[in-house]
Amino acid sequence: MSDTGEKIIIYQSYDTAVEANLAKTKLDAYGIPCFLTDENFVGIYPIRNNVFPGVRLHIFENDLHQAADILRPEN
Repeated sequence: MSDTGEKIIIYQSYDTAVEANLAKTKLDAYGIPCFLTDENFVGIYPIRNNVFPGVRLHIFENDLHQAADILRPEN
């Protein structure tokens, strides 16, 4: 990803690395830059709570509406 100075936000948190990677792969296919965090931690600590919200998908704030359209459940 290039340093564009845009704000990076957490789009969504997922219970499993598989769910998160499916969403990331779909966004990648549409050319939307994104990345995951805490992907490996979910295997060690599988319970989501306030301390650990799950695997997080990060996107640029400017891509929020396009990402929401792409990741809508009926797509």
